[in-house]
Amino acid sequence: MSENSQVADAEKDAGEREGEDAKSVAAAPATEAAPAAEAAAEAESEDDAPVRIRAKRQWVNLRGNSLDARVGDDLVGNMGNDLRAYVGKPRAAVLATVPEAPADVVETIRRDLSDVGFLVHMVDLPSGPDASSTAALESLYEGIAETGATGDDVAVAVGGVRALSTASFACHTWCGGMTLAQVPLDPTTALLAGVTPLALDLPGADQMITQDGTARYVYCDLDVIDATRTDEAALFARALFVASAMADSDKTFGRLFDRANDIAALDRAAICEQMVDCMKSRGKIISSTSVAVRQSIGYGTTFMRALRPLVGEDVPSSTLLAEAMRFSARLSVAQGGFSIDDMLTQDELLDRLGLGFVECEVDPEAMAAALKAERFRRSNKFMLELPRALGRVRLAAVEDDQLAEHTAAWCSSR
Repeated sequence: MSENSQVADAEKDAGEREGEDAKSVAAAPATEAAPAAEAAAEAESEDDAPVRIRAKRQWVNLRGNSLDARVGDDLVGNMGNDLRAYVGKPRAAVLATVPEAPADVVETIRRDLSDVGFLVHMVDLPSGPDASSTAALESLYEGIAETGATGDDVAVAVGGVRALSTASFACHTWCGGMTLAQVPLDPTTALLAGVTPLALDLPGADQMITQDGTARYVYCDLDVIDATRTDEAALFARALFVASAMADSDKTFGRLFDRANDIAALDRAAICEQMVDCMKSRGKIISSTSVAVRQSIGYGTTFMRALRPLVGEDVPSSTLLAEAMRFSARLSVAQGGFSIDDMLTQDELLDRLGLGFVECEVDPEAMAAALKAERFRRSNKFMLELPRALGRVRLAAVEDDQLAEHTAAWCSSR
C-alpha cells in the first residue's frame, strides 16, 4: 500500500471517530435531560392535582340532638370505626343506596362496615321526584323490616336530598330510633339532609309532614360530592350559603362575603370551610329557643314555592332562591326595616357567587295571589320572611297595596 493510501485511510478512520464522538456528544444532553424532563412533568402533574383537604369535624346543634358532621377528603371508607364505637357491639348495618350512587363508593362503604364486624344488609333507597313521598317512606320501612334490623343497629344512607330526608324520617321512627349516618352525593344534600331534612309529601300536598334533623353522622366527602362542580346542585348550595348567613349573624355573613370570590373560583378549601360554616349556622338557627329565630330558616322558601308553578321547571331553583332574597330585601327596604346599603351588599354577594336572575313573563296579580296561597297553606297569617339587617331575618306582615306594588315592579323588570 502506498504512503498516500495509508494517509487517506488514517484520515478516514479519524473522521469516522470524530463523527461518532460528535453523535455521542449530541446524544449525551438528551440522555441527561430525560430524567429532568420526567421530573418536571411529575411536578406539573402534582401542581394540577387538587389539594387534599384534611377532614373538618363540626358538632352541629339540632333540636334535642346533635350532628357529627365531617367535611373533607378521604372520608368514605373510614366511618366503620365511628359506628362500631357508637353502638358498642356491632351486629347489623343497613346500607341504603339510591340506584345512581357510584358503585365504587357503595362497595368501599360495604367493605369498611364488614371489616369492623357489621353484617351488611343492602336496601334500595327511593330516587327521583317521589323519593320524599309517604309511599317512598313505606317502601323503605318494608326494606328495613326484611333485614331484621332493630333500634340497636345502624344505617348508612347514600343518596340525594330527597332520599336522605326520607331515610332520616324512617330511621328516627324505626324501633324508637336507629343510628343513621348519611353520605350525600352533592353539595345541596350535604347542607340540607342532616340538619334540615325536607318535609315529606302527601298526594296533592307537597312538603307538609315536617321533621327535625335526626341523623347522627354526615360524611361529606369532597370527591363524592365533587366540590368543584358548577351545575345546579352547586349553585343552589351557594344560594343556601347566602340565605343561611343572612339568617344567622353579621359575622357569618362577613365570612361568606370574604370567601365569595374564592368559592366562585372553585377553591376547594374555601368551599369546605363554607360548607362547615353553613351547616353550623343552620343548626344554630333551628335549635334556637326563640320561635322567631327558628322561623328565619325559611328565608326565601315561600317565594320559591309560590313562583315555581308560574315560571315553570326551566328556571333553576338556585335562581329562584336568589330572586326571593332580592325581592324580600326590596320589600323590607320599603317597610323601613332594611337599609339600602345592606340590600346592595346582599345583591353584590349574590352576583359574586354567580347567582342569576329570572327572565320570564309573570302576571303581577297572579304572583301576589300565589304568594298568599302558599303562605296560607301553612299559616293563618300572611307574613313573609324579610331581612332586617345582615344576619337577621324575621317574619313580617305585608299589606296588600305594598305587595301589589312590589310584585308589579318585579314582574316588569323581568
